[in-house]
Amino acid sequence: MPDQVVRRHRPEQDKLSILLAVILVSMTLFRFVELPTLNWGALQVFGSPLGFTLGGGALLTLLVVGLVATGTLSILQDHPLRESKERPLVFSLITPSMAALLVSLFLIQAATWALWIATLIVGGALIGFLVFMAYRALSPRSPAYPGARTLLNVVDYLAGFVLFSMILVQQGRALVTAPAVVVLSGLLAIDLLSATGVRTGQVLLYGGTIALLEGELAWVLGYWPISTWTAATLMTLGLYTWSGIGYQHLLGRLTSRIITEFVVIGLLMFVIVLWMRP
Repeated sequence: MPDQVVRRHRPEQDKLSILLAVILVSMTLFRFVELPTLNWGALQVFGSPLGFTLGGGALLTLLVVGLVATGTLSILQDHPLRESKERPLVFSLITPSMAALLVSLFLIQAATWALWIATLIVGGALIGFLVFMAYRALSPRSPAYPGARTLLNVVDYLAGFVLFSMILVQQGRALVTAPAVVVLSGLLAIDLLSATGVRTGQVLLYGGTIALLEGELAWVLGYWPISTWTAATLMTLGLYTWSGIGYQHLLGRLTSRIITEFVVIGLLMFVIVLWMRP
């Protein structure tokens, strides 16, 4: 019976269409609207000047991410199996919001009209697709849940790799880059771990721990003369290893064999990445 209900029920086409239309219009603002830049004076932190600038691109990015998050929440609230969801609805907003952040950053950096239009079209389609996948992965009782959840996990790791690259390429002080890495990896870890369906407190605890580990790893890699691609790959590998072990532990299935498998795979990938580093 639940399967039949889910097959008949799809995200309201009107809501999804309106959401995509508003997102595309908002993204178009990146090309035509110049917002003021907000500057905060530099402070002396550990003997070095540290300032903060919030430009128009950042403000528009926050707008797009907020629209995607609120629109996704509105659509998920109409799911027929919402009462049987495995985690709070807010966790289901993470992957679509990350996609909105990525698309916004690419639009800001688009140098030509052709590249900008291609990014707008592909990015809009990607966000709409991920909102639909978040809808299908809302309840474990949905027949489409396994495939949708697996796809969202893959997108989390890919988005993490790209965002890690964009953060690390700035080559700023660890005081600036580490918090960004901690927030990003924490959100991704929470999304990955919350699929276990355990209490929110446990998910936040493990997600926060992974975020701190990733922040420390970013700090260490900052002193290692390797390329941004290599560093981002190692950051993603760390996220995969720690999230995988935490996931199995939260499910009560963690054994020495599983730990060994993750360690062996992690070390093997580590060696391959260092051997192939550009």
